[in-house]
Amino acid sequence: MEAEFGLLTSSQVAKVLGARPSNRMLASRNRAAHHIAGIVRGNAVLYPGFQFDRVYGKILPLMGRLTGLAMANGWTEHDLLLWLCGPNTSFKEEDRPVDHFHDPDSVIAAATSEFETQW
Repeated sequence: MEAEFGLLTSSQVAKVLGARPSNRMLASRNRAAHHIAGIVRGNAVLYPGFQFDRVYGKILPLMGRLTGLAMANGWTEHDLLLWLCGPNTSFKEEDRPVDHFHDPDSVIAAATSEFETQW
């Protein structure tokens, strides 16, 4: 995940979103609101770069939908991020959900199927 998409610090997230890098609370507020997910490393939270549209300086709306769905079904941020970057049989190519961010509805359908499955 880190090698392919980068793991951004809160200062880097602020910069991507068009705020001053010193606005480190921007990332934590968006994480608390379940708009983005983070990975805890030591005393820091890092944010996978695939959650952001760097051209337009925005959080991908899909992430908020996915994070909310995951939390509603007892999945942690860590679980969600691993699921996004792992192969998945919900897609014809059996590739990763993150590879389908261009088709948010297909990712939501796969997530709903996975997260809401009762065994």
